[in-house]
Amino acid sequence: MNVMQVAGNERVKSCAILKTNRFDATLLIMQQGHQIPPHTSPQNAMVLILEGKVAFMLNEEITILETGDVFSFQANEIHALQALETTRFILIK
Repeated sequence: MNVMQVAGNERVKSCAILKTNRFDATLLIMQQGHQIPPHTSPQNAMVLILEGKVAFMLNEEITILETGDVFSFQANEIHALQALETTRFILIK
């Protein structure tokens, strides 16, 4: 697993699990209380929550996602995450 800095001293662990010509899938683990600040992605994306609970902000609207939830969003939409519990999820872009 790689550790990527997302903001200040906060850390999120990530590990690429599948890469094809059509999409990339990455496993991310966020410790409770950590955040990924508002940003955009040039690609449509989907998250699958494997374990835990996150607040997912999309265009200033917050949705609470829990184990088993799937959430998708379009390219160039402003989004952010905050782990309400230690959370493992798959990001597919």
